[in-house]
Amino acid sequence: MALPTTNTLHARADERGMLLIEALVAMVIVATVTIAYIGIRTDALVDATRARNWRLAREIAEEHLTELMAGAHEIRPESGIIIPIDKYEGFSFKIVLGEAAVSEAEAEVANEAAGEDNEARDKTTWQQDRQDYQRAKERGQSLADYEESQLEDINDRLNEQAPSADEFEEVAVVVYFPKLDGDFPGQQETLLIKARVSTLAISGMTPEEAQTMQDAEGGGDSADPAAAGAPAGFPGESGR
Repeated sequence: MALPTTNTLHARADERGMLLIEALVAMVIVATVTIAYIGIRTDALVDATRARNWRLAREIAEEHLTELMAGAHEIRPESGIIIPIDKYEGFSFKIVLGEAAVSEAEAEVANEAAGEDNEARDKTTWQQDRQDYQRAKERGQSLADYEESQLEDINDRLNEQAPSADEFEEVAVVVYFPKLDGDFPGQQETLLIKARVSTLAISGMTPEEAQTMQDAEGGGDSADPAAAGAPAGFPGESGR
């Protein structure tokens, strides 16, 4: 039997080398495609979860704001108290009462969204100051007088006077939930919705209870049939 020549051995070695290179190239291609596919799937999952969280946060905020506007609560909510939502891990909310508190909450949300963008933070502060100035002007007050009046706790005011269906306060619901691509563990997203709600609805009282409170304060006339037959704050249906 003839022994393989040197050229034959070199040819076989080259062939094995080429097969090894082809196998390695194929493995790299498969690995690249697999990693890309996993990445796409992961990004899609993150996007879907993020969309789900924002949708859920809005539903929570709208539910609590609707309940507040309907007066569907027995105890008046405390402004600024963060309440965890046991049903959804990492979710919590707070109700904010009064113009000043709502404005502060809006600035908080805007600053969270701005992150490290100092220019955006400065713009938020400027917008808040401008809004306060406009509100003060609408009330015929100086900015200093307006800011001083806003320091009053709305809960104290509601304790001191009977609620009315004709008196309104700015109210917001703020929902906190996990930020999926946060810069640090536990970072949260924030969603805020707001509305103007009557003090009667905020108090959770019935019109009859509010009327009784008003009469006790000496501000109502229970002998007046029109007042007795209409909800507190509604002098009949005229002008509506």
